[in-house]
Amino acid sequence: MNFEINKLATYKGHKDSVYDLAEGITAGRILSASGDGYLVEWVSPEEGVPVARVNHPVYAFEHNRQQGRIWLGENSEGLHLIDTAGKKVEASLKLGKVSVFCILSAGNVTLAGNSLGYIHVIDNRQNSFIKHLQVSGKSIRALAVNEALGELAVGSSDHRIHIYDLDTLALKKTLEGHTNSVFTLAYHGQYLISSGRDAHIRIWDSTLDYLPAAVVPAHNYAINHVLPLKGTELLASCSMDKSVKIWDINSMRLLKVIDKGKFASHGTSVNRLWWNENTQRLFSGSDDRTISEWSLFP
Repeated sequence: MNFEINKLATYKGHKDSVYDLAEGITAGRILSASGDGYLVEWVSPEEGVPVARVNHPVYAFEHNRQQGRIWLGENSEGLHLIDTAGKKVEASLKLGKVSVFCILSAGNVTLAGNSLGYIHVIDNRQNSFIKHLQVSGKSIRALAVNEALGELAVGSSDHRIHIYDLDTLALKKTLEGHTNSVFTLAYHGQYLISSGRDAHIRIWDSTLDYLPAAVVPAHNYAINHVLPLKGTELLASCSMDKSVKIWDINSMRLLKVIDKGKFASHGTSVNRLWWNENTQRLFSGSDDRTISEWSLFP
């Protein structure tokens, strides 16, 4: 697949690291969460509108655009439900002094993983906890759902990936192979893609009982996020080594490296990616407090 990397814009305004990105309240815009406690919707690279502000860093949020709701994880304070129309807090769920590293909606529930190894299951109709599932004695860092399989994949700092039945939350299988914390998971068709602190991307075939399909030494330092780019045959990864890499998702052949030297990219760890399928633009958020916008196709 032919494509060309062009930097379109740099979004500046956060006062701390950018940890999470998602599509905005208005279609086509981007939402960002930061260590400064702000959740911001960007009207333009020069103008960001606060959607919510909390007193501690925000590592993760989940935006349900259809329902006009955002679950936001506040470090050491629990979870807050934000009504996007009124930009107000509808509900707050206390968790004690823990960090929330990942949040994901799946049907009528929202799942949140914390630093003590628990997944908290929230009923989206009642805005209350249904279950607190201990997966590990280490942090839960990543969640991914394959609705076709009815499975939930959980990445942990215990170096493992735990596969659960999505409906019953019964443990089905534990995958071993990573040698350090698993920071990121994504399903692409029948394959589960995983990566983390060991800087390797691993591919698992769910149709073959999650047998390993590929192992790729991908970055120099920890990989924070892997993201299949919908509508293309590409996979993007970002790392503490300050780079974003673009891969052929089928062969896992490296196609492009987006770095500071060649593309005026980020100067510190790149933490998160978001892909706008409609405009075919890639966004990256970094410890340098900025978000970069990239075009891949003319």
